[in-house]
Amino acid sequence: MSDQATGDERVTEGTWALPLLIIIPLVAIRYFSSMSTPWLVIAWALWGLAALLAVVGWVSVVRHGVGDTKSWFTCALLHVALASQVVALLR
Repeated sequence: MSDQATGDERVTEGTWALPLLIIIPLVAIRYFSSMSTPWLVIAWALWGLAALLAVVGWVSVVRHGVGDTKSWFTCALLHVALASQVVALLR
C-alpha cells in the first residue's frame, strides 16, 4: 500500500470554504456595526468555530496533501481573515 495520496483524496479549496463562510460575515459585520457585549460573545464563539474548522482542514492537509494552487490561496485568505478578526476582537 502506498503512502502517496491520489488526486481525489487531496485537499481542495472546499476544505477551507466552511470556515471562510463563518468568518467572512463576522469581518463584514464588525466593520458595519458597533461591538456590543452580546456581539462580542457571538463573534468569539464563531471565531473559535472557524479556527477549529481550520485546524481540521490542516489535519486533512497533513494526511492527504494539497490539490492545487487555488487551495493555498483559499487557505491564505482564511488565515488572513482569522488573524484580522482576532486582532479586532482583542482591541
